[in-house]
Amino acid sequence: MMRTRWTLGLVAWLLLGCGTMQDMPLYDLDLRPTAEERVLNYVHRDIYLDEANSLMFGHKSHPCKRVDVVREGSAEGADHVRVEWSQTDSCRYLGVGFPWANYMGKNLKPLEKIAAIQCHIKLERGMASKIPMFFALIDYAGRQATSKINLLDVEGQTFDDQWRKAHIPLSAFRAASRGVNLENIKELRIEFQREGCVHLDGLRIVPFEHQRERLSSRSQDVCGALPLDLGRSKLWWGIQDNASSSSVFWSESRGDSFLVLKHDKGGTNKEWNAFGVALNGWEMLDMTEVHSHSALTFRLEGGWVPLGISIWSGTGKPRQIQSSLSPHHCVQLEEGIWSCALPIKSMPRHDEFNWAGTREVRVTLPDDTDIALHDFAWEAYRGHPDKVERWLQRRQP
Repeated sequence: MMRTRWTLGLVAWLLLGCGTMQDMPLYDLDLRPTAEERVLNYVHRDIYLDEANSLMFGHKSHPCKRVDVVREGSAEGADHVRVEWSQTDSCRYLGVGFPWANYMGKNLKPLEKIAAIQCHIKLERGMASKIPMFFALIDYAGRQATSKINLLDVEGQTFDDQWRKAHIPLSAFRAASRGVNLENIKELRIEFQREGCVHLDGLRIVPFEHQRERLSSRSQDVCGALPLDLGRSKLWWGIQDNASSSSVFWSESRGDSFLVLKHDKGGTNKEWNAFGVALNGWEMLDMTEVHSHSALTFRLEGGWVPLGISIWSGTGKPRQIQSSLSPHHCVQLEEGIWSCALPIKSMPRHDEFNWAGTREVRVTLPDDTDIALHDFAWEAYRGHPDKVERWLQRRQP
């Protein structure tokens, strides 16, 4: 009894008798779950794992679509799904659906900014930079929000005959703007267009930090002077190392690095017809002060091709402006060699574009192509937008 009274007195003295001591919290720990823990603890994370444990509809035989469950070579689990399709006028919609969690309504709203739908995907054969397939979240009112796969969110930034992890951020569906109730999602659907053959496995919701969400992580840089040597940038996407099976790859000759563009519209890699380069580490670059008197310049060797060229912004509308290379953008230096410039002021809607948020330049190959692209740059341009040949001729030595 004496020991108990002495202990209580000591505690009272510690708590009340030290008038000069500052109040100290008992715990200085943040016990709230992290964003990753919130996603990993979500009870309905698994969308489709295998035939025995998951629901899928749209797998019945169809004249334009075939869906098989393959029990060999899966990315994970006992089996995976193979879908082959060919769209015609008689079968406009081709798709499959996953009403996961036994059709229970799923609340994805708390995960919208911190999670993505992940799937393993591979082609039956060949390589591609895009696949004509679209993902849709459907709520219980029948409204849907769609998104496609961004190549930047694909493992290795390519589709081929190897399993690749692809991510579709929940924020990319833009559910609110399409009237979709993310608090009561019924199912996920995948729509297939044109033609193709893919293998799909392991669809689930995973933690994800989307690139676009990191745009404000540092102060915005300003481009105060030109040129920007894009050919020496390390921020290209859609470029492959395997020259034997790729449409776009780097090559080198006499110390000069350049891009080789080989595209066959009817070939195995017919979907591989686009590539691009970021300007500022995927952050926004303010081009407000320089864009109006500038041009994208490059040299084509092997012939002239009507390349499609677009510039993308991280914010605002239009999100992109685009134009096609035409003969009046180039002058022929010698047989098979062209010097080209695309003035920014010649691009439609350039005056509506948000130049403070400029992010990347993309190139599209619309035709059969077998050329080399040299010295790609964003340069100062002081000529008339409609008289490019005169400006290019003045530049020649």
